[in-house]
Amino acid sequence: MQALGKLIAACAAWVCCGGLAAPERIEYVLTPVLQDGALQAVQIDLSFRADADGETHLRLPHSWGGQNELWRSIEGLSVVSGATMRDGDGPAERLLASRPGAAIHVRYRVIQDWPGAPRAELGNTYRPAIQPAYFHLIGDAALVTPDADLNTPVRVQVRHLPRGWTYASDLERDGLTLAQVWSSVTVAGDFRVLRSADGATRIAIRGQWSFSDAEFAQQVDQIIAGQRAFWGDPPEPFLVTVLQLEAPENWISIGGTGLGDGFAFFATPNAQARPIMRTLAHEALHTWIPHRIGEAPDENEAVQYWLSEGFTDFYTPRLLVRDGLWTPADFAADLNEMLAAYAQSPARAEPNARVVADFWNDQDVQKLPYQRGRLLAMIWDARLRASGRDFDDVVLAMRQRARNDTQHRAVETFPETAAALGLDAGSDLARFVEAGEPIVLPEDVVAPCGRVETRLLAPFHRGFDIAATQANNNVISGVDPALPAYEAGLRNGMVLVRRAAGEIGNAELEIAYVVRDGEAERTIRYMPRGHGQLQQQRLVLAEDLAGETLAQCVRVLGGA
Repeated sequence: MQALGKLIAACAAWVCCGGLAAPERIEYVLTPVLQDGALQAVQIDLSFRADADGETHLRLPHSWGGQNELWRSIEGLSVVSGATMRDGDGPAERLLASRPGAAIHVRYRVIQDWPGAPRAELGNTYRPAIQPAYFHLIGDAALVTPDADLNTPVRVQVRHLPRGWTYASDLERDGLTLAQVWSSVTVAGDFRVLRSADGATRIAIRGQWSFSDAEFAQQVDQIIAGQRAFWGDPPEPFLVTVLQLEAPENWISIGGTGLGDGFAFFATPNAQARPIMRTLAHEALHTWIPHRIGEAPDENEAVQYWLSEGFTDFYTPRLLVRDGLWTPADFAADLNEMLAAYAQSPARAEPNARVVADFWNDQDVQKLPYQRGRLLAMIWDARLRASGRDFDDVVLAMRQRARNDTQHRAVETFPETAAALGLDAGSDLARFVEAGEPIVLPEDVVAPCGRVETRLLAPFHRGFDIAATQANNNVISGVDPALPAYEAGLRNGMVLVRRAAGEIGNAELEIAYVVRDGEAERTIRYMPRGHGQLQQQRLVLAEDLAGETLAQCVRVLGGA
């Protein structure tokens, strides 16, 4: 009887059919699937305990980052043991029936549900990228998850990597929970994995670039270290992945997304240092904004993008100046680029309701909360400086509140936090965010650095419809006979080869397009000016910006 009791106890502690202990946490095991040495898919084995009532919901990837039907990258989803599976309410849900608390083992493969290699024309590669020599997976787009308590512990492992492959994931850390697996990035393959001096930051990069690995690693280290110092946080694990995009000749693309304690970066190999540095700094700041100063809304997240994206865009150049990575001239160039885009934007006077409705559908609408939040933060910072404070006092107070109350919403607590420090932001939010009234910077908003000039200019216009042209295989469409492009000889039916000169958004600089007209190529030059006039602002730095005046300017721009 004693021996029989031991056997019963053993069977209670082990899953007899597989000989493995029933997991007390959610387990993911990633295994590359290769054919003739080329990666075809990533197999994922998922193990967890069933719900107490014996019915467990599985969540498949669905919509994220402007991408839809992400469940199409999930292939062969099946139950290995512990349950039976049936369809749920839609393609992104499955229902599992089992004994209460049973150990369940599910298996599926992640495939690439789009053709070819990652390309700049397709935008950032948020969908799973499964290429012959590597894979790149964002959690929201690749991980099937059980409907469990978000505090459930999670462990992620990778097995059977081919010889010479490297692996990196921001899921490789202690204390991982279900709440963190979606906002993650995991790569493996012919990546080079670099580490910062303190070992906390890793960079997984592949391909050849216009900069060296060492230069890139140093910039990343400086940016991350400076941001941690500003927020008063110690070094913690942070992963930057760098995926190279193929593109047509002369096409430059830079983009990325912040993922909690990681950053997925996408760029063409000809990308240059300054925009790369800015993109990295912006996305890395999303570690704190908004999540560590207050959570975003559970629904209609775009309603507060003026805060989460706008404040991030305010602090991106601010901290780059503070840490000595940018000069006032770099700051001015960056601000003026944004001011030109804001002045030209056809969405400039749209209410915040339009942002909520069309953030992912309209590029001009998408830029609006970045622009509004940054401009308002500049104005608020100037007001606070006049009373001996600055905008840092507000966001750091929000950071402290979030440490004590992890459930509060940043968009709801910002006005009261600002008011407690002497800043009335409520009326500005009603006018410039909710109602959409255009924002005008005061002339002395960054004095003594210089002054903000306001001019009336012709709006930028290519003279043809670029969207219709691109949709028509670069056959030029929508040429306006009343604009300079037509006068210079541009006609519908010509084929757009490339832009040879000019700056998109700058109506004061001559633009030149190389076009194919019949069998011949020709270059057409003209001033890209549209109808009417618009009000555009520009920061002009003081000519005598040196010595103590320069030091004061750096303190204003950098908040130090």
